[in-house]
Amino acid sequence: MGRYKNGINGNVSGKIGSVIGSSWKGIPYLKGLHDLSSVPPTEAQLNQRLKLSIVSSWLRPLLSWINIGYQHNVEEKTAMNAAVSYHMKEAIVGEGPDFSIDFSKAIFSRGELLISWVKNVFLLLNASVHVVWSNGPLSVFCGASDLANFIVYNSTKGKFLGFKDVAFRSSKEALLRLPVSFVNDVLYGWMHFVSEDGGRVSTSVFLGKIG
Repeated sequence: MGRYKNGINGNVSGKIGSVIGSSWKGIPYLKGLHDLSSVPPTEAQLNQRLKLSIVSSWLRPLLSWINIGYQHNVEEKTAMNAAVSYHMKEAIVGEGPDFSIDFSKAIFSRGELLISWVKNVFLLLNASVHVVWSNGPLSVFCGASDLANFIVYNSTKGKFLGFKDVAFRSSKEALLRLPVSFVNDVLYGWMHFVSEDGGRVSTSVFLGKIG
């Protein structure tokens, strides 16, 4: 793949002969077309494609969260690509084609803010989740005004719920109101903090199975 600057006719877009003109983050590129191969993919290649499909489809609903949570973990790739790469390496378990995601290893946010210690997670009768935590000494990495964020995954329905800026870190508790239809389902949760200005995040903490 080659990078180019302002050709005779400007930037190229689309297929021209054996190359395709495109851009990424405003940078124009020329990419050669892949040769078609009659060789069938190996089992390892099929397994890798399956892992990619599983992880990508599972994370897709959390794109806006990933863009914030992985904002400082990107170099030449996007935040979502960084998240997919991590989960393919660390969170996929099983043998092909029976792969699954180990929810305890899922991480939706990675950053320098400190985590807090989760003390209790209760599923209440009114379909609310009560989370209680304790904090370490306040500092630039553990601010009282850091905002608590939560992600709940309903594995029965295959659906995510996000709760942004629910409480300040100093509150030491939060109440998440779920749909009543979630009460008898299998639920998992994660928690992380975002600084008040949105520029820094903590690494997410797995809350375990809820209920």
